Amino acid sequence: MLFKKKTLDEKMEKYVKHHDWYAIQEVITGSKEEKIAAAKALGASDDQTSVDLLLRFIDDADDDVVFAACESLRKVGSEHDTADLLARMQKIPEDRQTIREEIGKTVQELHHRP
Repeated sequence: MLFKKKTLDEKMEKYVKHHDWYAIQEVITGSKEEKIAAAKALGASDDQTSVDLLLRFIDDADDDVVFAACESLRKVGSEHDTADLLARMQKIPEDRQTIREEIGKTVQELHHRP
């Protein structure tokens, strides 16, 4: 085989590297696997657009997507993003306690970042 097909992770990493935010924005309505790959890739870019996209993944109905977004936000987010996270957390139902705790953990880490 002359050309190797890129994995989903490699594809998302390429989009982030080239700041192809439109391609990643399309993933917000994509499959769970696409969303997780995008969230992980966005954790490699501290560009504000990547942070904004990660914040959109916080609103996802799938817990794994939210966990991936939180993990990346802890890498590239800032204290400035905590208000957005707290506002989103308030909209999450009480029965999704694990997600609320993960967002709370992310807020704490961003708040105490030097």
